Amino acid sequence: MIPFMKAERLLAILTILLNRKKVSAPRLAKELEVSLRTIYRDVEALAESGIPVYATQGRDGGFELMEGFAMDSQVFETGEVSRILAGLKGLQAIYPDPGMVGLIEKFSLMLNASAEKGIKTPENHVFIELSPCTREKKILERLEASIARKGVIDIDYCDTRGEPSSRLVEMQALVFIWQSWYAYGWCRLRKDFRLFKISRILSAADVPEPRQGPAADLAEHPWNRHWNTIAPEEIVFQAEQRTRAKLGEFFDPSAIEELEDGWVEVRTIFPVDEWIMSYIMGLPGAVRVLEPESLRRQILERARSISANNDTR
Repeated sequence: MIPFMKAERLLAILTILLNRKKVSAPRLAKELEVSLRTIYRDVEALAESGIPVYATQGRDGGFELMEGFAMDSQVFETGEVSRILAGLKGLQAIYPDPGMVGLIEKFSLMLNASAEKGIKTPENHVFIELSPCTREKKILERLEASIARKGVIDIDYCDTRGEPSSRLVEMQALVFIWQSWYAYGWCRLRKDFRLFKISRILSAADVPEPRQGPAADLAEHPWNRHWNTIAPEEIVFQAEQRTRAKLGEFFDPSAIEELEDGWVEVRTIFPVDEWIMSYIMGLPGAVRVLEPESLRRQILERARSISANNDTR
């Protein structure tokens, strides 16, 4: 799972603090999958922006917001609340939770109150659009309803290899990972927990049956284990200069090197799976795969197959 960007972490920390009385630094680090040092820096950034968050020491210590706090004019004038609202509204578009509505109303009231006091608030120019397509939204709503009533759902699913299957699944969580929605649940076909990408669920229908599978400890984020089933390897490939912007959208700048011949080299650690194969083959222009040999061979075989099936001579 890709870690939160800083702005997203700050929003996540603030949301957690608004909904809980006290949260320890280790707990925040575990939930957001970052180091303790990062959590301390983020909390410090919140405090510097005017959010009255403080730490208590001891066995039951942690971070919490000052009781009955009110945002001061500095926070409103810098536009921080407007940005928080933009983030909340973006999250609401992909997950219409009633609690999210309440948070949006609270921050909107703060802005209205500041305007009444004559505090100038910068016009918002940050908009976050995360809403899925209409088909995926309907699937999400159906899965969410099934999770809420602890039901069973019948899905028609197409995996990464393009193989279709019909499965009875006891969905337990919806997860937003890598800019995509996934559903996590007990699959009766595989007799194990599975992570299903929403865009690959072709249809979903409720089944009037009681659940049979075990319950997952969602606090442990068990779906992350499904990203680690394939051991990562060092991957090295080179691509034409025109791919530079596209590579920068996914890979860290430290993994990208400009070569003297005008090409770009990427050196990273990643599982050799269908995703990385599709990504490399989807890059514009020519690509040279240097390592590992298994990936180079798989891409070569697929390229030959595509060429053979499109040869009209």
